[in-house]
Amino acid sequence: MKNQELGSADTAFSYRFGSAEFHESRFELRVAGLLIETERRALEVLHYLLRHAGEVVTKEELLREVWAGRITVDKVLPNAINKLRKALGEANAAFISTQARLGYRLDGPVTRIAVGRTPVSELSLHAGDSVPGRDNFTLKALLGKSIASEVWLAQHRNGEQRVYKFAADADQLRSIKREVTLISVLQASLSDCSHFVELIDWSFEHAPFYLECEYGGPNLLEWSATHLSALPKAQRLALFLQIADAVAQAHSVGVLHKDIKPSNILIEGDAQTAHARLTDFGTAHLLDMERLGKLGIAPLGMTVNEEKTSDGWGTPMYMAPELLEGAVPSVQSDVYALGILLYQLLAGRLTLPLVSDWRSEIDDPLLQEDIGSATAGEVGQRLSSAAELASRLRQLDVRRKQAERAALEASDATFLRASYAKAQARKPYLIGLVASLVLGAGSAIYLQQQALSARNEARSELARANAITRFLNEDLISRSNPLVSAKGPDATLKETLLAASERVGQRFVDLPDSEASLRSSLALMFNTLDLWPQAETEARRALSLLEALKGESAERAGQARSTLVRILSRSGQTDAAKAELEKLEQQLAGSNDLQSRFWLSSSRSTYYMMRAEYSEALPALQEAIAALRQLEPSNSTLLDSLRFDLIAVLSLAGKYPEAIAESEALIVEASQRKEDSALVVAFAKLAVARAYRKDNKKAEALLLEAQAVIVPRLGENHSRNLQLMGELLNLAFRESDWEKAQRYAKDLHERLKNKMGDQHPLTYVTQLNWGRTQYEAGDAENALANATRAHDRLIEIVGAKSPYVHDAASAIASIELSLGNTEAASKWIDSLDVKLLEAGRSNGEWAHWIDVMRGLLLAKQAKYAEAIPLLESSLAKLSDMNVKDTDRLFRDAKAELRRVRAESTVDPR
Repeated sequence: MKNQELGSADTAFSYRFGSAEFHESRFELRVAGLLIETERRALEVLHYLLRHAGEVVTKEELLREVWAGRITVDKVLPNAINKLRKALGEANAAFISTQARLGYRLDGPVTRIAVGRTPVSELSLHAGDSVPGRDNFTLKALLGKSIASEVWLAQHRNGEQRVYKFAADADQLRSIKREVTLISVLQASLSDCSHFVELIDWSFEHAPFYLECEYGGPNLLEWSATHLSALPKAQRLALFLQIADAVAQAHSVGVLHKDIKPSNILIEGDAQTAHARLTDFGTAHLLDMERLGKLGIAPLGMTVNEEKTSDGWGTPMYMAPELLEGAVPSVQSDVYALGILLYQLLAGRLTLPLVSDWRSEIDDPLLQEDIGSATAGEVGQRLSSAAELASRLRQLDVRRKQAERAALEASDATFLRASYAKAQARKPYLIGLVASLVLGAGSAIYLQQQALSARNEARSELARANAITRFLNEDLISRSNPLVSAKGPDATLKETLLAASERVGQRFVDLPDSEASLRSSLALMFNTLDLWPQAETEARRALSLLEALKGESAERAGQARSTLVRILSRSGQTDAAKAELEKLEQQLAGSNDLQSRFWLSSSRSTYYMMRAEYSEALPALQEAIAALRQLEPSNSTLLDSLRFDLIAVLSLAGKYPEAIAESEALIVEASQRKEDSALVVAFAKLAVARAYRKDNKKAEALLLEAQAVIVPRLGENHSRNLQLMGELLNLAFRESDWEKAQRYAKDLHERLKNKMGDQHPLTYVTQLNWGRTQYEAGDAENALANATRAHDRLIEIVGAKSPYVHDAASAIASIELSLGNTEAASKWIDSLDVKLLEAGRSNGEWAHWIDVMRGLLLAKQAKYAEAIPLLESSLAKLSDMNVKDTDRLFRDAKAELRRVRAESTVDPR
């Protein structure tokens, strides 16, 4: 809670500087031992400056803290400073320095001594009293206070602890209303709020107003006094990552904290079990005020134009430079504060400012780099998000190995140069003789070669530039010219690209390197337009050209083959994709550089995704994204594409909170870009919809919002809209709307069959899903026909070890059981592989579903003694995992269990 930096619950301090002493519990100033009488406001200014000794305290902050809610004149603060300096005397007044256009700072050595006095409540609240309006809770300790605001620890009769933040006037009431609003946004938007303090209740009707929260432990400043020094660096990083993740979560739903510092972070547990919570959103900011309406949250304490309110000021030590210059707070201003906090945690002193020689406190060059990137003075040079900072820290081991390899390579190069120099030095006389003999001729030859080389290179570059210019002007731009193209301005992008691809070879007949680059670009563009045959053709042409070249161009063949693997995978050619992937692995064997790892991991991720092997796809995707962030951090198009896949895979792997956090972070980032990012946001909403499995309305809203963008821009039959229809089918499934589900399933199967053909696995995955909807709707005969056809064709296309195939087998087993075909059902159940099923849909449920089917089979075979315990245990476990009666297999199993219990002669004991 805010202002917990004002001291612990039972400790007050005496401050000494120069010949002056200030006693905070008595609010007395003495100079050379003599009590000094001066204005109360001047002493309050001194008190605040002492609490933040060494930090720049802004004028706005002092006005807010000392004159909270009171009308002031322009010179009220300078007048108070002048009175304070006069009270201190000439020698001590020098401790208070004016910071031009910013505020003030108390410089020089300050001694703080605990004097054992509890801060005095100004709201007539006392330890031992009941919380106003909450008779079961007793006030235990005053945690912190400022003008018209106090934070108290209270305890219930049963021992439970709570924290109450009280406000006595309108200004502080507005602050706690704002905090209620923003914590409500976090709790309504995030599936995992474990790193935020839970808001329990509030009272805004009668003074003292308050909000009530769970107790999250002491703040980081207090906790560190007994734990930080013994904490190894790895555990300090782990603790910081909890904080960074919390900030990233808040950012993902549009909440800027604006006052990240140790006193606003609570720690529960000891050094081994430390759990961090981010607190105090009293000065936080909401990026999108419309979000409140969408969530049905009243904008308590929020202003119409928040950006211009004085609530934006945080604590100077943690404030980004642009805020001190009056800039609007942003995600990156919170990143700056995180960078300062990371530095302090690693240095082991949470009051340490970031001064010019700060690197001497950090012995790891990579951590120096990360802190420097997070606290860069220029916003454009600073890390873009808290999530990026956390990602870099999680990749420390990988980055360290890369740095070691680079250093080793540099060392080898230095050694070779030195060896060559020594060899040359052994024959100085011979070298000198030869040099003198050939000096004249050699100089002339060298100059001639340089001139020829420059001329040839210039001619080559000119030819390349002319070829590219002609290609752009005549083969791309002129396609919209009515004199060149019959369709003129009505020519579609598809038609333009197809026409241009036919002329690439003619334009670049003598420039294979340039032709390969253009064909690679065309391959990616055709892939985006779902023109997979054309994309494959261009990718193969690019690969062939690059493999025929030497040097750097030949090395780029790895990139071309990686593109080909992704295109083959997405077009359903899994065998061809596997063959090319194996070639890529052989081609890059022994290469462990970042670029090679990116080509491999991005190829593997797409291949495994299309085979529904999500447990394999997930680490490959994470590696590809981490590599790309280092290789090409500005390549947002490729990074976005990988992140869409990551969100989808996290959802399919059952990692719903991670999927939601990644999606919301991407949406916030995309929304802040200057270019049109509507499709990026739509794709992110589509990818994450499945993760909202417990909130069908939220999922449907996301899908419909995405569809409103995707269809007008890409068309009804684009793969993204077909994916979206699949998610709507999934939603209808969850709602047990079998009439709608059957319509979606049939339509989706027919569209995919027309688009993908008979050789794409998704054609038969959709046929299987059609069969599933028929089974749930009670049409078992047609369901069996569709599921069996899908199973057989999937074996032919992706092989018997595919999760798709085992998923189909599980559906057939369920249908056969419903038809009473126990012999056939038994064979299908025995064929199921739990590991393969979990690889495709990792939710931890598959083993229990198989037990349900086995229990049903035993029951239908009248083997009640075995069936009853198996059904009871498996159904109970699925119930614990929130499986509902909407699933037919689950309903049938419960009904069968009731029947066999009634008919069984087995003793229930």
